[in-house]
Amino acid sequence: MTEEEMILSLKNNNTEALGELIYRYTPYISAVIGKIIGGKTEDCRELTADVFFAAWENRNKLKIGKIKSYLGEIARNRAFNFLRSSKSFLPLDENIIFNGDNPQDYAENAELSLKVKKALSKLDKNKKEIFLRYYFYGQKVKEAADDMGVNHSTAKVWLKRGRDELKKILIKEGIEL
Repeated sequence: MTEEEMILSLKNNNTEALGELIYRYTPYISAVIGKIIGGKTEDCRELTADVFFAAWENRNKLKIGKIKSYLGEIARNRAFNFLRSSKSFLPLDENIIFNGDNPQDYAENAELSLKVKKALSKLDKNKKEIFLRYYFYGQKVKEAADDMGVNHSTAKVWLKRGRDELKKILIKEGIEL
């Protein structure tokens, strides 16, 4: 089935075309979501299903040559919304800073990770989000700004201010930088 045939079939409420869409794009959508939310398999599966449900609900918006980017955009938005809705969740693995070989190094680095998490939680929502998108998810500032629905310059300012605030917080906590 060509992409054009698939889109026409979807617009005609053909569920077989939905199956084809799912078959073709599940690996891509899962990878996009997985990169953003981490290795939470069950959450990734659920969000992937949500993406395809949203595509089905909005099938009349599908355009030839734009399906992959459209699905990717939905996936990114769903994943970041998922992270935002998990208020107690901060996507910073406690072992992310760990680089030692013995239990004492591990304990010290786990403590440092907790301090970094706590410092990040003190940033306002926008600064924290742009910081995480840029440093932990590898998004370019322009891409993060687009996903957040803000001007590129605004996102750059938030990122710089967030870094500066985080540095001050960590120094205040006695962490040498």
